[in-house]
Amino acid sequence: MDHKRIEWLFLIVFALIDIYLGVEILRSPVNLSTAGANNTSTTNIRSEMRADGIDLPEKLSDKQASGYYLAAKNRNYLSGKVSSLTNMDAHYSKSDNNLYATPKQEVDIKGKHEEILKQLEKFKNNPKNVPYGKQFRYEPDMSGENNYTFVQNSDYGQIYDNDAQLTITVQDGQITNYTMSYLGPISSVRELQSTISPWHAVRAMYTDREIVNNSKVIKVKLGYSKLTDVKGSIIFLPTWLVWVENKTTKNITMKRVNAYTAQMLQNNTSYNVEKN
Repeated sequence: MDHKRIEWLFLIVFALIDIYLGVEILRSPVNLSTAGANNTSTTNIRSEMRADGIDLPEKLSDKQASGYYLAAKNRNYLSGKVSSLTNMDAHYSKSDNNLYATPKQEVDIKGKHEEILKQLEKFKNNPKNVPYGKQFRYEPDMSGENNYTFVQNSDYGQIYDNDAQLTITVQDGQITNYTMSYLGPISSVRELQSTISPWHAVRAMYTDREIVNNSKVIKVKLGYSKLTDVKGSIIFLPTWLVWVENKTTKNITMKRVNAYTAQMLQNNTSYNVEKN
């Protein structure tokens, strides 16, 4: 295949992506210029939520943010990295695009929480232990007592997807294993756009009955979630990630709200997270 033909293929792929995203934007029901409800409406909804036993963070912003549509090539970046992990017994699974690894020698992880995190950072940043480890950032709200979860970081923000995640298991003061997935380089495919506010996202969840009574919104954070696959590329969009705790069971669930349209992303699996 000659160079000119390859260039044309890339142009066609990006044109298809641009057309798809243009259609998504036109379908958006949210008018960002009126995304913030008036003070009376906001006060009424907050009062209704309190009456339903729903607690909100003290500082839940009503200011819009901004984000990009992002794209990553759908490739097996980890398959060729197994031989470089000289400190690990590792294998790559093509069926789920995951790398599974166990230390060849004992790796002690001891101390208080902050000390443990420093040791885990040193471990993952060593390319003989973890490939691309420096591109992953610790996410406390997706971690449990024995499992420490890191999500892939990019120039545009953190990616919250099963294909961009590193989970290290620590038991009895030692690293026992880790599971990793990786998306590779990530680029923007459209210009920077305004999003709804965190408060707008939570309000939309409440009106759509996505927040049950007697619960607590413990955190709202902007990240990126998968939207769709287009011609060998995975498209991501800005998402308000909302962690909600059930006051009775103490289970914590992370839900996703499209930061452009305020619609729930039902095709993404919520995380049920144990509290440390």
